[in-house]
Amino acid sequence: MRKNLLSVAVAATIMVPALPAFAQEDAQMVEEVVVTGSRIARDGFDSSSPIASYGTEEISRSGVASIDEFLKEDPVFTGFQMGTSTNNGAEQGQKKIDMRGLEFKRTLVLVNGRRTIGDVNSSTGGVDINTIPEAMIDRVEVLKDGASTIYGSDALAGVVNFILKDDFEGFELNANMGQGAEDGQAKNGGFSMLAGLNADRGNMMMSLGYSVQEEMYQAERDWATEALYPLLQDGEFVAVGSGSSTSRKIRVPGAGDYIYDPELGKARKMVTAGANNDLYNYAPVNALITPNERWQFGALGNVEITDNVEGYFEALYTRRTSHQRLAADASFAVTPTFETPNNGTQWNDYVPASNPYNPFGVNPANDLGLSDLGVRVNRRFVESGGRLFTQTADTYRMVAGFKGDITDSVSWDFSYTFAESQTADETTNYGRFDRWATAVDPDACAADAACTAAGGVINPFGDYGSITPSQMKYLTAGSLKDLYKGRLEMAALNFSGDMFSMSGGTAGWAIGFENRHEQGQYIPDEFVAGGLTTGGAGDPQEGGFSVQEVYGEIFLPVLDNLNLNASTRYSDYNTSAGTATTYKVGMDYQPVEDLRVRAGFSTGFRAPNISELNQGASGGFPIVEPLCEFADRRLAAGDISQVVYDNCQALGLNTSDLGEVGFAWQSYYETSAPAKPLKPEESESINIGFVYTPAFLDGLSFSVDYWDISIDNVIGSENINDLMTACMESVGLSSVACDAFADGKPFWTGADGAPVSPTDPSLGFMPYPSDAQGAFGNLGKLNTNGFDFAARYRGELSAGPMQGYTLGWTATLVDSYEREYPLAGARELVGTADGFLVIPEWRWNTNVGIFGDNWTLDWDMRFIDESIDAHRPASITDDAVAEDIIYHDLIGSYTWQNINFSFGINNLTDEDAPRFHSAFNANTEPGMYDVIGRRFFTGVNIKF
Repeated sequence: MRKNLLSVAVAATIMVPALPAFAQEDAQMVEEVVVTGSRIARDGFDSSSPIASYGTEEISRSGVASIDEFLKEDPVFTGFQMGTSTNNGAEQGQKKIDMRGLEFKRTLVLVNGRRTIGDVNSSTGGVDINTIPEAMIDRVEVLKDGASTIYGSDALAGVVNFILKDDFEGFELNANMGQGAEDGQAKNGGFSMLAGLNADRGNMMMSLGYSVQEEMYQAERDWATEALYPLLQDGEFVAVGSGSSTSRKIRVPGAGDYIYDPELGKARKMVTAGANNDLYNYAPVNALITPNERWQFGALGNVEITDNVEGYFEALYTRRTSHQRLAADASFAVTPTFETPNNGTQWNDYVPASNPYNPFGVNPANDLGLSDLGVRVNRRFVESGGRLFTQTADTYRMVAGFKGDITDSVSWDFSYTFAESQTADETTNYGRFDRWATAVDPDACAADAACTAAGGVINPFGDYGSITPSQMKYLTAGSLKDLYKGRLEMAALNFSGDMFSMSGGTAGWAIGFENRHEQGQYIPDEFVAGGLTTGGAGDPQEGGFSVQEVYGEIFLPVLDNLNLNASTRYSDYNTSAGTATTYKVGMDYQPVEDLRVRAGFSTGFRAPNISELNQGASGGFPIVEPLCEFADRRLAAGDISQVVYDNCQALGLNTSDLGEVGFAWQSYYETSAPAKPLKPEESESINIGFVYTPAFLDGLSFSVDYWDISIDNVIGSENINDLMTACMESVGLSSVACDAFADGKPFWTGADGAPVSPTDPSLGFMPYPSDAQGAFGNLGKLNTNGFDFAARYRGELSAGPMQGYTLGWTATLVDSYEREYPLAGARELVGTADGFLVIPEWRWNTNVGIFGDNWTLDWDMRFIDESIDAHRPASITDDAVAEDIIYHDLIGSYTWQNINFSFGINNLTDEDAPRFHSAFNANTEPGMYDVIGRRFFTGVNIKF
C-alpha cells in the first residue's frame, strides 16, 4: 500500500535523528568553490538543490569493482542500471547509470563540470562510465535536481559530476582484488599509478590504470542454472526448470509438435512440462557477470602564463575489451528478405520432405502414418558453441583552456573539448539465411560445391552433435564486424563575478556561451546490412547536430539568512529540436541557526539524440503477458475484470487450466519512424527540503527533500503489455489500443476469425499474443515524485584504541512513478518489477562505524523494498513478488606508515537475488540485485 506523503514526512522527521547517515548531503565548504549545479564561485557554498558528495575514501572502502557499482547502491539510482551484470540487453558492454528510473538519457554525466562523449549510436543515450578514469577521481557529486539551465540538454533527472584531482603532488600506487567466496567466482582486480608535481607556476599530474573483471556463468549460481517457469501441479504453481521450445521441435502441419527420439528411432510427442521435458535450457551457458578489461591513461595540468592568466589541459584515454555470451542460435521462424532458388520464399526453419532425416518425409519414422511432408524445425545449433558478442572500444577526451581575471571581481574561462569514441563489435555464430534452405535440401546441397564440401545435407532432427563442425561452419556467418563511431566538439566561454553588496553578502553573476557539435556513425557488417543473418538486419546510419547556447545566472544574498538564485538558458539547435528556453529559481533560507530550508523550481529539456533523429521503422520481440492464459483462475482471484474474461471467451480462447507451464510469450512488435519531426522533451522539477544541524548535539545533521519531476513530449513508443491491457479492458475490444494489434485482436486468429493454436490442438486454443504495430515519436508523459532522506552523526569515544564512531542513514521513498501514452493510457509503476525495470517504493542504506588513530571498521546495510511482478499475478505463478532484501557488508582499513590496507566482505549473509516471474535475465534483475553472492575483497594504497 502506498504511504500517505504527509505522514511519511512527519515520521521521517522523528526517525532520522535516530538513524543518521553516511552520505554527505552538502559539499565540503572551501573557499571560492564551484559546486555542481552552479557556475558562480563563492565562499561557504550553500546550494538550494540537494547534492550528495562522495570522496575517494568512501568509494575505495566500498570494495566495488567499478565506480558504476558504487553509484547504483545510492538509493537515488533506481530503475535499470547497465553494467557487467547485464548480459542480455547490454549495449556493446557499456556501463550506464539511471537516476530516478528516468533512463540513462535523462541523467547527465560530466567530468570536471564539462560534458563528455555519450552513446550517440543508441536511442537510450547516456554516458559509458567505463570511460571515467577511476584512479584520478577526487570526488563524485550527485545533483538530485534538474539542471538544464546550467548544463543544457539531458539533465532532467539530475547530474553526476566526476571531479578529478588537480593538485596532487607525489607518487601513489593502488591495487585491489575481489572474488566470490563460494568458488572464487567473478574475480576482479586492478592496479593504478598516480604521479603529480607542483611547481611555482603550475601543476602536472598523470595516471595509468588497469582493471579486469572475469566472467561468471549462470551455471555458477544454483538459483540461475535453470530457466524457471511456473507449472501447475495438484492445484498449485511450482517453479520448474524449463527453457525454450526452440530445441529440436518439429512443427507438423495439423498434428502439433514432435521431437525425434534417437533411442526410439522415431518421432514422438514433444514434452514441454515436467522434470524430463524436451525444452532447451539456455540459462547455464549465459553469462551472469560479463568480462570487462580496461586500460586507462590520464594527464591533467595547469600553468600560470601571466599573473592574471592560467592555462590548463585534460587528456583521458580508455581502451576497453568486453564480451557478452548468449545461448546457441536457432532456426527461428524468421522470414528472409530474398527468394531461395530451390523452394521459393521459405522461413529459416523449413525442411522439405526430401531431407533423408525428416521423420515425416520420404523415409517416415513416426506413429502417425504421415509421410512426404515438409515440416518446420526449431533447432538450437549447440554445436556452434553459442553466440558471442565481443567489443574493443577506444575513447579519448581532450580539454584545453585558459582562465583568468579581468578585474578583481570579474573572471573568465575559455575551454575547448574534443572527444571521440570507436567501438568494433564482433559477433560470432549467427546463422546464415541464405544457406539454411540449401543445407536441408539434398538436391540444392548437391548443386552447391561449398555445401557438398562441408559434408552434405544436414540432419537438423538429430540429437545435439549430429551436425558436424564443417557443416556448422557452412551454416554460420562467421565473424560479423560492426563499427560504431562518435564525436563531440564543444567550445565554451564563461564569465563570472561580483555585482554589489547586500545584507547577506556580495551578489554574484555568471554568463556563458557554448557551441557544441555531436555526430555518430554506425557501419554494419555487410551480412548484417543485407539481412542475411538470424541476428536481424541493420541499416547504416550517420547523423549529427549542432547547438549554440547562452546562459545566465545570478546569486542574491538578500539577508544574512536568505539567499536567492536564478538562472536561464537559451538553446538553438540545427535540427527539429529548434529553440528552447529554460529557467530555474531557488531559495536557501535559514530561519534559525540550526535549520536551513531550501527550495527550487526549474524547467528542463532534452533534445532528441542522434539515434532518435535518425530512427526508422524497427522491430523486436518483447515479452508479452497473455491475459487470457488461466483466465478462469485470474477471474476468481480478482486479477482480471469480467470485461477481460468476456473478451477472452468471445475470442474463443481456452481460459481453463491446461496443465501447461505458464509462459510469457514473445511477439513481434514493429514501430514506425516518427510521423512528425521530433521535438525536445520538456520537464518541470520541484524540490523542497530542509537540513537540520542541532546545536545541542554537535556532529549530528539530517535532511529531508521532496522532489517532483514531470516530463512531457517523451520520445519513445507505447509498451505492448500496456496496449494489451487497455485493449482487453474495453468492452468488445473497442479501445483504440486494439488498433495496434493484427486485425484489431490481441490474440492470433485465422482468416475466418477462428482461434489459431501454435501448440498442440488437443490442448485447446492457447492464448497466444498476436503481433503489433506502433508509432515512435513524442508520444508520452512521465511523472515521478518522492522523498530523499539523509542523516549522519560522528561522535567521540575513549575506549581503548577506539577514538570515535559514525552513524549514517540515506533513503529514497518513491511515492509515484507514472507513465502515460495516448493509446494505453496511464499506468502507475511504483513497487513493480518488469524485466529490467524494477522500481521499489523504499531503498535505504545504513552505516555503523568505529575508528581509531590508524584504523576503521564499518558495517553497512543496504535495503531494497519488495516489488510486485508488473504482469503476472500470484494466482497463476509460483512467485509474483521480488521480495525485499537486506545486504550486509563489513569493511575495514588499517594504515601503517605510508601504506593503507583495506579489506571486507560484501553480502555477508550470502543472500540470493530474489526471483520474480517476469524477470528477463537469470530469474531476477542483475542490475538491481547482487548476483555474485558473498564476496571478499582487499586493496592497498601506498603514498610516496
